Amino acid sequence: MADEIITFKIEGPIIKDDYPLHEVVSILDSFHSIIDVSYLVLAGKNRMTRAERQNFRILATRAKPGSLIYDLKFVYETVEPLLPFVPQLTSLDVWKSSKAAYEFLKALINLRRNGKVYTVSAPDNQGIIVVSTPGSSPINVTQNIFNIADCSLDSYKSITNQIEERRIESISAVDKKKEGILITNAEKKLFNPETKLEDNPVNVNGKIFDFNTEKLTGKFRVSDGQPIPARDYNFVLIGDQNFIPYIMAMTVPQVTMRCLPEIEEHTTGVKYIFRLQALSLIGT
Repeated sequence: MADEIITFKIEGPIIKDDYPLHEVVSILDSFHSIIDVSYLVLAGKNRMTRAERQNFRILATRAKPGSLIYDLKFVYETVEPLLPFVPQLTSLDVWKSSKAAYEFLKALINLRRNGKVYTVSAPDNQGIIVVSTPGSSPINVTQNIFNIADCSLDSYKSITNQIEERRIESISAVDKKKEGILITNAEKKLFNPETKLEDNPVNVNGKIFDFNTEKLTGKFRVSDGQPIPARDYNFVLIGDQNFIPYIMAMTVPQVTMRCLPEIEEHTTGVKYIFRLQALSLIGT
């Protein structure tokens, strides 16, 4: 199968003959995670096993002077003994899905920052997700693109956060058509908006349906009639809390979380709850 060649570039004043390896490695690692997510979603896998890594890998070639530029080769090979167990994909499939998911993510975030209320549905159950906004044309993507976007959001937050004036000014990954992923200060503000905490905590009823014990973060589905709008929120534990009650809370239909809403405030004046800072669970 043909390999896909992507030109990956990091530009900024700190990229000289000698450059800070830690920051560069962090950027490359986040980008690799973004591409891995595309592969795993398309392959219907949950994690990159040793066999999966043998089939799909990214090779860095032809480093160029002046700025940090690599030609990255997306290699997808099927080892004969593994043929019955691996998905029939191409490197181009993975790259095209990564590009589409990035554009979809930006479109959703822009809707939100402009105060647009949107709904997500799968009207015909044919693997097509429709994002509808009153007064605007709907956005249609496949279920795979939707899942890739959802799973790669944290990696985009990480990689865009590396942009810093007088240090790293742009990061890009483009193909021979000059299409791909471009990250500048505008994307940093998009994925990592400035936030502020509300002054007073609120008690909110809802359902905890996901929790990460390493990052101490989770997802909270807020019910109707609460002090904040009903929808799904990300939350993070604040202070030296025991996370076990949050895990146990996933086994019950509803809990009350005492939290501080963390607010995005954009130049348009639109305010949006970015996430909840969890102070405690009431009654646990």
